[in-house]
Amino acid sequence: FDYLDIIWSKTYKKGLSELDILYKKVAKIALGVDMRERSIQVYKSMGWLPLHLRRQLHLSTYMYRIINSLCPRHFPEKFSYVSGGSRDGEQCNLYTKKSKTHKEFYYLGAKAWNNLPRNIRESESAKHFASAYKNLLITSLTVDVDYQINNSYNYFYPTAENS
Repeated sequence: FDYLDIIWSKTYKKGLSELDILYKKVAKIALGVDMRERSIQVYKSMGWLPLHLRRQLHLSTYMYRIINSLCPRHFPEKFSYVSGGSRDGEQCNLYTKKSKTHKEFYYLGAKAWNNLPRNIRESESAKHFASAYKNLLITSLTVDVDYQINNSYNYFYPTAENS
């Protein structure tokens, strides 16, 4: 489910929904629960994230690596911080380039980074970042009674700290 998900996650919503159904079935079989059990409860029991949040975590983790120069040299050059006295500048947000389709990596990467709480952005390592962000996403799901799966490639789930 994770192999190159940063790339293929921009496919049609129907394809992502079909993959999500398979992922739910695997989780329920692994736990040995009834197929009618609510998926979110199964994910919480296993410490898993729904697929769309796994993709969000992976893209955000890759952005952490880019921002902290833990990737090939040409990637950090593609992103710039918002400057000036704006709220985005004070939050150390990345400039989101204009995009006709909203499927470009640079657009989605900046959007994912800007969605992160500042304390998560300032993690000391990529491993700590991924762990802290995953825990935040799971916690956010636990408290969000209105949670709905959204397989849109350009939707980023707001966490409890930044909603």
